[in-house]
Amino acid sequence: MILSSTTLAAGAGSPVVAALSGAVTAALALLGIRHGRQVFAWMKKNRDTDDNAKDLDDADSYLKETFEKLCELAQKPCRAAHLAPLRRLRNLIKASADQLEVIRTELHDVTDHFEGYLATGLPQLTNPARVPQTELDTHMERAMKQEHARMELERAVSRAQQRIRFLRKA
Repeated sequence: MILSSTTLAAGAGSPVVAALSGAVTAALALLGIRHGRQVFAWMKKNRDTDDNAKDLDDADSYLKETFEKLCELAQKPCRAAHLAPLRRLRNLIKASADQLEVIRTELHDVTDHFEGYLATGLPQLTNPARVPQTELDTHMERAMKQEHARMELERAVSRAQQRIRFLRKA
């Protein structure tokens, strides 16, 4: 039985074709795994961005509310009772600072200024009918320090809001 050269060539080519087919399959599998990793990384990045966006929205709403309250209290000497509602906002902003790493510095700056402002609550006058001039001067000086602390807090809130706007655009 004599085999032709075509038959021999077809039989000899079979392992080469199988090897090439296996190499192509392996290359496609590696490309598929690589693409799957890229898609997974992209999805994780988007999920993290969405989570950060929600946290940034919360922090921004607290800052807006703080700014509105500060505008209401502008150029008004306030006692500690008037400043009490701001303590809730300070605590919310502090909690947001602990959650958000991207804006932690700015929010901690706001809470530090909050502490300074809340500490400036004015005491009651001893006898409003007849107050000595020295007590009035002391009261006026404390009111001016309180207004300065309010303005510093307002600036810190504004800086944090600008940082949030920048992060949203990025």
